[in-house]
Amino acid sequence: MRPEVEMSVVLPTTYHSSRMGAGRALFAPILIPIFALLLVLVSPAQSRAAELSDAEIQNHRCFTCHGQSHIGEISGAERYQMIAPKGTPTPAEAAPRPELYIPENRLAGSVHGKVACVSCHVEARNLPHAPHMSPASCDTSCHAKANAAYLHSSHAAAIARGDTRAPRCATCHGGHDVLPKADRQSSIFPLNVVKTCGNCHEKHVPKTADGLDGAEQVASYLESVHGQAVIKAGLTVSATCADCHGNHDIRPSKDPESRVNRVHIPETCGRCHVGVAETYSKSIHGTLLTEGNQKAPVCSDCHTAHAISRIDTPAFMRDIVSECGSCHNKPKPGSHEKASLYDTYRASYHGQVNALGSARAARCSDCHGAHDITRVDDPNSPVNAEHRITTCRKCHAGADAKFAGFAPHADFRNSDRYLLLHYVYLYFVFMMSAAFGFFGLHCLFWFVRSIIDRIKGSPNSVRLKPDYSKGAIQRFNRVDRINHGFVILTFFGLALTGLPLLYSDKPWAQTVAAIFGGPRQCGIFHRIFAVMLIGNFVVHGVGVYRRFRKYGIKPMLFGPTTMLPRIKDFADCLGMFRYFFTGSKKPKFDRWTYWEKFDYVAEVGGSGIIGLSGLLLWFPVFFSAFVPGWAFNVAMIIHGFEALLAIGFIFTIHFFNAHLRFEKFPVDDVMFTGRLPENEFKHEREAEYERVVATGEIEKLRVKAPHPLYRGFAVALGITAMIVGTTIIALIILAALRII
Repeated sequence: MRPEVEMSVVLPTTYHSSRMGAGRALFAPILIPIFALLLVLVSPAQSRAAELSDAEIQNHRCFTCHGQSHIGEISGAERYQMIAPKGTPTPAEAAPRPELYIPENRLAGSVHGKVACVSCHVEARNLPHAPHMSPASCDTSCHAKANAAYLHSSHAAAIARGDTRAPRCATCHGGHDVLPKADRQSSIFPLNVVKTCGNCHEKHVPKTADGLDGAEQVASYLESVHGQAVIKAGLTVSATCADCHGNHDIRPSKDPESRVNRVHIPETCGRCHVGVAETYSKSIHGTLLTEGNQKAPVCSDCHTAHAISRIDTPAFMRDIVSECGSCHNKPKPGSHEKASLYDTYRASYHGQVNALGSARAARCSDCHGAHDITRVDDPNSPVNAEHRITTCRKCHAGADAKFAGFAPHADFRNSDRYLLLHYVYLYFVFMMSAAFGFFGLHCLFWFVRSIIDRIKGSPNSVRLKPDYSKGAIQRFNRVDRINHGFVILTFFGLALTGLPLLYSDKPWAQTVAAIFGGPRQCGIFHRIFAVMLIGNFVVHGVGVYRRFRKYGIKPMLFGPTTMLPRIKDFADCLGMFRYFFTGSKKPKFDRWTYWEKFDYVAEVGGSGIIGLSGLLLWFPVFFSAFVPGWAFNVAMIIHGFEALLAIGFIFTIHFFNAHLRFEKFPVDDVMFTGRLPENEFKHEREAEYERVVATGEIEKLRVKAPHPLYRGFAVALGITAMIVGTTIIALIILAALRII
């Protein structure tokens, strides 16, 4: 026997016939090889012993039993009879153990082919060995370094806690078939190690801080750029579990020594991404991390851990803002800012279309860089004053210094830094409060008075039954109706394609944008409706000009048919409030009531304001030759708030005054048909009726009654428009209340 491994073989001197029952077939092949081996050892042909290594000689006795296939098929009692001394009680029947069969070629083909079995199975040095032995130990001089690392790992800690599912050496490397890492069939070969780790982690790992359990983490990795490179491209250089987490010394991420502790993540990723790591180390993020700032962003903060995607995918590009915003979501300590960089970006045009799903809009990295981000005052920063024009020109060809003066993170609520923007904001706060406050109460008082009148049976709030026996009165000509039709079309079109920008973070706004084909197509439609609005505005202007030439300046400005306010309008307004509170007779209205004049002036003026500011934002590079950069910040506030004011007013106040009050409910079709019954004309426009009767002009106004089908179509169209409008208002209110 060789001195390296001392073995003693102890066999029973006698065997009772009862113990040769079912085990007889097994003992025959045991004894014959043993005696043959003894003959070989004592043979004078010493050259045969020289051909066998120590391990092969020692292992032969193990394979005498474990190399026989039927050892994995016999019962536990039969196995026990093979090794138990005579007279030992036989234990209860146990199931067969197929794993006891070890083909000799399996061990011979592994990295341990030249290693003696008893080097690992120490308790088997003496035969017969115990029925139950401890698992094979790798804690030898062979694997001292690996074992020392393993003892500090999460896996070893799980074993210490008594977790029977915790992986041991054989769990990952295999048992008797351990292959070199470079072997394609090895369980730790780069293309196989993910499966090796995943088999356990997808079943046994609980949810982590990010809310993902083991199965979800494994699935995330397999869908990641690293996982796809492994399972689809077969790249052995792609990062696997062991590349990031380590192999024997796997530790929790909170462990300061862990490779995936945030302090070490740049170093871990940098083993593959050498150039990126060098660039990152010089950035503001890398500098802060080096200085000991534990909150400094590292690779996994932006790219995530397991679900890393390609950086050129639309999903990743859209998500960049959220990744940056997870840190930059609060005003910088010690600054005068009232909103975070994330909030101000989201409020900008870039942030709005990005939230709607656009991959073309500028994101944080497009302006500030990615791995090479530096402070704004750093001479190398792309947003430094010296480089800002170049940065803007990456998207806006021809941008000049004035264009670069636009403040992308301007906050109109911050009066300390953006005083002009703040005053523009306050102007709209005042205008909205005044318009909705006054006319909101106006509608409320009218509604209450109408209910009182209906209870009392007063004719003031009852819609007259249309009487077309004498024909109808022409109130609007064809041009007026077409003009108003285009106003409806463009107003709804601009509202539906513009509101998604203002409420881009709301799911309903994203749905509306998707209906139009996405943010890009939505923007195209918005510009088409804008051109239609401008064209309609011009046509209306030409019509007004022709009326000035036909009727003269004085009648158009101060006459009874003027659209501008007169002293009578203020008297009529007071008369209406007197009616609201006392139930007295309503004032005698002429061709236009004071609320209709307000609608007209607001619509014309608002269209001009929205149109001019919209053109400025549509062609910023062109207009930057004439206006400073801050003008675009002003234009954004004006365009958004003026549109919101118009939408809110038309879909509430105007709808009530024109259609929803009891005298008109459900729809006043006069703007669609251009005609109304004479009895209604006399009842609602008493001053105008008396005037046209006195002048004889009423005969020129009498026309045929509109066709019933035409009136029905007009009512259906009006109801549809009001349903859409009130739905939009409901969504705006719910968004303002942060309910949706």
